[in-house]
Amino acid sequence: MHLLTGLVICTFVVQRSSCYLDLEDWDNNFDEKLDFKCPFRNQFISTVVSVHHNGAEDRRFKLNCRNIISGGRGDQDASCEDSGYVNDWDGVVNFQCPGDGYINGMQSVHDNWTEDRRWSFYCCSMPGYSPFHCKQTGWTNDFDRIQNYRVPDGFIMTGVYSEHDNGPEDRRFKYRICRAGVK
Repeated sequence: MHLLTGLVICTFVVQRSSCYLDLEDWDNNFDEKLDFKCPFRNQFISTVVSVHHNGAEDRRFKLNCRNIISGGRGDQDASCEDSGYVNDWDGVVNFQCPGDGYINGMQSVHDNWTEDRRWSFYCCSMPGYSPFHCKQTGWTNDFDRIQNYRVPDGFIMTGVYSEHDNGPEDRRFKYRICRAGVK
């Protein structure tokens, strides 16, 4: 079953002309904690790949990062904070980093009784940089389907919206993305 799932993901990713996924390198396993932060504070989560498993009724995630700016300011200028959990089991996630923040990390825990995840986010901001011209994506996945979302070049991820459905016991996701520039 896992081999078949892996082949489907690989085919899907290759057909989309963007291979962001080493199938052996997930950031979490089914039913286990996801705890991911970008390696540097001046980076944002730029790619979210996930796959749902009907037996586990859970998702595995693979996240990647890009620099918020090229060159110039370094990691030491960014300040960061953890949001704490932003949803209850089966509840909506409607989160936006405060102020000029961007998403540098995601954490979630899975509960087998509710077959859902509670989410928290790690937000960073850099002095002199501010998000603008923000918009929300459409759904980046459907229930029980693969998610392969890449933030477009020139944008950063600043928020997450997600709904859980008890029928498929899964979540779908939208992201708030913004341009970032000098204040």
